[in-house]
Amino acid sequence: MYATAFFGGMLFFLPILALYFEKTLFTATNIAIIFTVDAFAGIIFEIPTGAIADLFGRKKNLIFSNLILLCALLFLYIGGSITIFIIYAILNALARTMASGTDAAILYDILKEEGRENLFKKIIGIYFALWPLGATIGSLAGGYLAKLSLQSTIFFSFIPITLVLFLTFFLREPKYEKVKRTSILRHMTNASTFVFKNKQLVILGLATFIAGGVGDTRNFLGPLFFRFKNLPLEYFGLVSALTLLLMSFGYYSSNYVSKKIGNKKTLVLVYLIAPFFIFAATITAGFPLVALWTLPAILFGLKNPIIMHLLNAETDSNQRATIISINSFMCQLGIVVIAPLFGYLIDLYNIQTAVQLLVAPVLLVSILFIFLKEKK
Repeated sequence: MYATAFFGGMLFFLPILALYFEKTLFTATNIAIIFTVDAFAGIIFEIPTGAIADLFGRKKNLIFSNLILLCALLFLYIGGSITIFIIYAILNALARTMASGTDAAILYDILKEEGRENLFKKIIGIYFALWPLGATIGSLAGGYLAKLSLQSTIFFSFIPITLVLFLTFFLREPKYEKVKRTSILRHMTNASTFVFKNKQLVILGLATFIAGGVGDTRNFLGPLFFRFKNLPLEYFGLVSALTLLLMSFGYYSSNYVSKKIGNKKTLVLVYLIAPFFIFAATITAGFPLVALWTLPAILFGLKNPIIMHLLNAETDSNQRATIISINSFMCQLGIVVIAPLFGYLIDLYNIQTAVQLLVAPVLLVSILFIFLKEKK
């Protein structure tokens, strides 16, 4: 699974995707529509795909996820109209949601099978760290490929995803307790009821809604911000690579930091500090801008393994993928709400003002995390 995470991140178009859309769609609002469709489709698919993974097998989910992602890349490569990009967004969302939670569930149950689930936060931190390492390489190469053509970055992305599909066939699926004789809808309903009755999971879901919605939208439209700040195109890949590299370091360090100061304190500090770096980036230029924009990636890397650990600590194995998917659902819902607002603010003012206005709600997340119970 480590290899699939590394090569799965090697998408050469990541630094320029917003610019690729803009070439055809022209306005930030139209670009935000594509990201909103992606997120809205994610809302529709997220929980059912998690239930399917729990009920019918997680390895199968990952195989189909990569097949669908290859189809999505084909539509992205063809491009040329908002309709084609919407098809890409829907397929991309389906592929993403089929993998979302499934990979973490497999890892947790492998460790549980071996009596080593206490190592999950460390292992998932390493696993999460490998995706941005692959994406770092992809972003560095993508920044230079984009000088040849934006479309070439998509063409070369078929290679690593095909390799991931091949590797997934050799993945060992651990044994876990499957729910017998139930429908997908009932399984989804039971898992959702469990979440609503669990204060810990409700807090994590609300925090993901706010932080995920703002954070993912900011990342999607980051290239527009860099261009507004007059960064040369070839630097876009460098900024993206640096962000991913710092995030990878955060993932890897998460277990160490959270053991020193606690899961709860780590999460509170992440969302107290990160918004100030992002706001400061909007009022600077050149190297200080790059430094301030990318440094929060370390903090955001710290929080993901902790959140995944807390989700799994509250969950039985027969509902694991579904409940992780419910949390991911909240992130997609946040994007659906926030991305159109972000696009509207960009067109009404500019992207600098839009970022400044939308980092403030992230501070609320630190307040939510104060009410979490500490889990070792």
